[in-house]
Amino acid sequence: MSFTPFAFSKTDPVRAPNVVSFLFWGCLAAALWSSCDQLDDPIIDIIPPCESEDAPVFESMSSATQGVLLEDFTAHQCGNCPPAATEAGILASAHPGIVIPLAIHAGDLASTNEEYPNDWTCAESDIFWGDLQFQVNPAGRINRQDDESAIFFQEEWEEKINEQLALVATAGLQMEVQYNPEDGKTAVHVHTTWFDDQPGPVRLALLVAESALFGPQLWYGNNPEYVEVYEFEHLLRGSVTGAKGLVVADSPNAGDADQFCYAFDWEDSWDANHSEIIAVLTRDNGSVIQVLSAHVAE
Repeated sequence: MSFTPFAFSKTDPVRAPNVVSFLFWGCLAAALWSSCDQLDDPIIDIIPPCESEDAPVFESMSSATQGVLLEDFTAHQCGNCPPAATEAGILASAHPGIVIPLAIHAGDLASTNEEYPNDWTCAESDIFWGDLQFQVNPAGRINRQDDESAIFFQEEWEEKINEQLALVATAGLQMEVQYNPEDGKTAVHVHTTWFDDQPGPVRLALLVAESALFGPQLWYGNNPEYVEVYEFEHLLRGSVTGAKGLVVADSPNAGDADQFCYAFDWEDSWDANHSEIIAVLTRDNGSVIQVLSAHVAE
């Protein structure tokens, strides 16, 4: 499930400069910025915009560590996928807050039947699966290098992650999630700072991942191989912005800084206590410029 934009406006910057407020409402379609004015019924309902006086104050950054998005294409009928998930967890633990794992259930092996009744796919996972030049489980993308069609196998992940970690970051991200458990009103505040010029349009996607989900999983070599209660971690559940995100800058220059706010109603089927928002800043070809994760409910 994703949230489709129906309006946007510049807010009066009371506490934070250059605050842009985007409004979203839950629906089944993922829309891109370029097509939002073509929606047949863009206004599903009306929720208040982000209030600028509630926005956190972020200071522009002077530098940042290059973050790494590790997307693990997995499936509950993929017997080789649990070891890949374990490897993703090990790599993330070695670089906490820097290497961001995201499990994407997709492909034929993610289909449901009597033995595997849970549908862990979503519109965004189908889109990401469609990006791949070679569709196979398990496989991973590392910052979507060199573009979003490229995949790497589990044995290559550590080397490719280290290559990304060695880079000097082009941009820095800061983020705060404000979640009200009483009514589900949620606001995500994201601040970008550019350390170098970036040619072309830049997109920002806000993806929703959930952990502590349980269901059957095939696991070759395990005893038993059919694991009736398997724990899924960092599972892609949907997005705030659509899979590919919204255009937030066009050829930004070094020293530029902006702050954005995205307001929406939290999806009831997601457990906020075990969910995170993953902010993914990308180039026009989909490759990742910077990534950051924040818990929804502390």
